Amino acid sequence: MTALRVAVVCGRVGDLDPVAAGTALARGIAPHAQVAVAPVAAGGPDLAAAVAALTGGEVGTSGQGWLVRWPGAVLIGYSQPAAPSWAPGATTRDVGEWIASGVGDARRVVLDLTGVTAHDGGEGLLAAAGAALAGRELVGLVAPDETSLPATGIGGGLARRAFAGRVDVAELLAADAVLAARAASLGDGLATAPGGGAAGGCGLAILAIGGELSTGTQFCHQLANLADTLARADLVVTGCTELSALDRGGPVVQAVVGWADEAERPCILFTTGAGLARRELRTLGLEAAHLLPAGAPTPDGLTATAARIAAGWVPGPRRP
Repeated sequence: MTALRVAVVCGRVGDLDPVAAGTALARGIAPHAQVAVAPVAAGGPDLAAAVAALTGGEVGTSGQGWLVRWPGAVLIGYSQPAAPSWAPGATTRDVGEWIASGVGDARRVVLDLTGVTAHDGGEGLLAAAGAALAGRELVGLVAPDETSLPATGIGGGLARRAFAGRVDVAELLAADAVLAARAASLGDGLATAPGGGAAGGCGLAILAIGGELSTGTQFCHQLANLADTLARADLVVTGCTELSALDRGGPVVQAVVGWADEAERPCILFTTGAGLARRELRTLGLEAAHLLPAGAPTPDGLTATAARIAAGWVPGPRRP
């Protein structure tokens, strides 16, 4: 009987980063199936760990910044201090300075912008790093719900921040007009271009330089060649710290479920918490959710739970 082929595509579970969590699950499944492991993250240090594992690169850190280098490319990220929803004086110059210091001779520069909290329309980033980024293949990684967010207008990123901060409409309109004028000076159509409002308007800076926007999860998908891996798998396994009908397990679980659906493969989840009814799981695109031992997730706990579940699998006919 041919062994099942399982793709473990996992993000953070508790204190375990995507690499540690995915490896622990795979260790429990391996005696019962052929396993491929792909760590995935939406941004931040977890994305650095995932990309380092997928490329063979090493993570370098300094203060609030980090980067991962591999041949011909670099991933650069920076986490700004928390800021109010509306903070007109905040700038992304510190982000730009870290980027400029880290690009080196990389032909391809991937910027994790998910840690940006300022909303200066990327002005500081461009001032500090625009020259260093010119002429390179540039990708900006932003939150999944911001990839189509324009910089200006009533449905733009600036307006979203203003509404969250309960800013007076007159102040918003004045700020929006200034940003629209600046966007127009950077290029035709940029004021309303999809993604320009992402990451406090840093999306606008990326587009102005000629770069493209994506998400951390999709970048991991491409690096790991997951389209091919999932097409060959019989089952997709993922994990998260907690699952609810409201957050749907977070951006990684949502992405993995979507990829499994595209590949027409079933997807199961390992998680903590009270769990959801099977009907609720199906609405989230999950075949099943298996609960981890109570308390903080540990590698041994993930491995033991995965081994117990995998021991009951019986291979069926191979899907094409």
